[in-house]
Amino acid sequence: MPSNSQRVTAALVTAALFLGGAWVASGFRQDLYDTSASSTGTASDTGVIVSLHGARSNVGNLVVMAYDQATAFDLMSYTQAAGYVATPATPHPARVDFPDLTSGNYALIAFHDENANGQLDLDENMIPTEGYAISGMNDLNANPVFEYSLISPGWPVDMVFFYWQPAS
Repeated sequence: MPSNSQRVTAALVTAALFLGGAWVASGFRQDLYDTSASSTGTASDTGVIVSLHGARSNVGNLVVMAYDQATAFDLMSYTQAAGYVATPATPHPARVDFPDLTSGNYALIAFHDENANGQLDLDENMIPTEGYAISGMNDLNANPVFEYSLISPGWPVDMVFFYWQPAS
């Protein structure tokens, strides 16, 4: 059984580690580069705010589509998307805003359109040949489900691109 002085010492060490760790972590910042884009042309702290991470190059475009309907989401139809933004690709973190999407819930699909043809390219086995990310998706082997991908406006969303194939 630890003595009272050992318990107090352990509590003080724990508090010091916690506060020291918080102090160290506060020095780390993730800057989002100026390659931000908006569906309305202006950045905003309202609506849907997306931070994109992990694009492997500055070739092509980063495309983000927001959906409020399952059918459009399943088809990845950009014409039926509630919001659509394409911005020049960057390997640095980038921010995309949909300030006009303020009510309801939305599912997001992002992809790195490396050949700038406006679509997520697939190989003969229906495996994406370009990087992609889907809100709320934890299992990249599963088919995306609209209901599991929904996010609420006003909460920043981080999306990390996943690539099945190496760069060509």
